[in-house]
Amino acid sequence: MNLTGGWHWHWRAWRSQQRWASASAHIEAWLLAQTMPRQQLVLIGASAGWMMPTAWLAQFKTIHAWDIDPLAAPLFRWRHGTTLKHLGVALHMHTGDGLARLPQLVQAHSDAFFWFDNVLGQLRFTGPDLSSVEWQLYQIQKNMRSVAWGSVHDRMSGRCAPKGALPLPQEGLAPVAMDSPSAQTWLHRMGAISPCLDHLTEHVLPKGTPVQHTAWDFKPGYAHWLEMGWCPAGQ
Repeated sequence: MNLTGGWHWHWRAWRSQQRWASASAHIEAWLLAQTMPRQQLVLIGASAGWMMPTAWLAQFKTIHAWDIDPLAAPLFRWRHGTTLKHLGVALHMHTGDGLARLPQLVQAHSDAFFWFDNVLGQLRFTGPDLSSVEWQLYQIQKNMRSVAWGSVHDRMSGRCAPKGALPLPQEGLAPVAMDSPSAQTWLHRMGAISPCLDHLTEHVLPKGTPVQHTAWDFKPGYAHWLEMGWCPAGQ
């Protein structure tokens, strides 16, 4: 089962827009503040772009979006297509496994900015075992060295009972180890209840990459720790 696709996922996302608004706003503010290349975007795991800001997408001249979910393309166009078309952005939707095509996509779009949209943290659900997932994530980072790229992904998820509102975003440098004081303080502020699910994404981004950590109020009593960052070509 694809945990981030199909009618069940899109129904939940549509119903959860108000609950997810805070995390979406934090993602938008961070993306708009970055200085990544903005000519061509290759979007991996686009889904319907439920938490993706149209204002950021509109800064690119061409977008190639990939997702294995056949519902992703029409819903992405429904959410973002009208504005992008009005602003002259060339939007190309592709139904297929962009991760499997990464080497070919990097070669074909060597000047593009690649963005993994909350997809790399889901690989732990599809890999044969955890070590294979960690190896796959390492290979993805290796394949991306020649292009500018970034990712937003789950670090941890699980039950939580914060004493107040979820914490505001915090900045850091990758990798942030789960047993580090900063990570433990962050989880405490989120009100995380052990055991939490590790999405195996600690080393997704190259060492020293500036990152933002954002709390995502996924559903009542359950939150995700999101990490986002990007790096220029050659790192």
